[in-house]
Amino acid sequence: MTITLYHGSYIEVKNPLVNVGRKNLDFGQGFYLYNSKSEAESWAKIASNREGDDVKPIVNVYNFDYFRTKNIGYRFNEFETYNIEWLNFVVDCRKGKDVFSDYDIVIAGSIDDEIANIVVDYEKGVITAEQALEQLRYKDVKHQICILNQEIIDYCLEFVESYTL
Repeated sequence: MTITLYHGSYIEVKNPLVNVGRKNLDFGQGFYLYNSKSEAESWAKIASNREGDDVKPIVNVYNFDYFRTKNIGYRFNEFETYNIEWLNFVVDCRKGKDVFSDYDIVIAGSIDDEIANIVVDYEKGVITAEQALEQLRYKDVKHQICILNQEIIDYCLEFVESYTL
């Protein structure tokens, strides 16, 4: 089954690379995508604003062969909800721990500003894990996909088009 995925940016990304992005991100250093067009559009606006007023937001569209990826035997880490495993995984990745290297792809709830504040409060010890999870319980889980293995991009992700907002 092929699914459509979106990557928000300020540039067209026809040939994504997993090792180009920043380190210590939420799910590790990889190529981040959304299954939601609106989430990718929001991120594209944020990314373009960081680059300056004359930079336009761009959304890149891909076809992703999810079942082929599963059938080949790539290692998935999928979090259906915001839970203690998700919370600790994100905090460990942000701290630079190598917890993501056991996986080829991570599918998990994305982190907007509000959720990021909860994670930071937990990471700094301002709130406990239980308090963080209680706050996260009311948040809609909007999944984000982080591809950590270049081979998946090369064989299972196909660039379709990009469009400017």
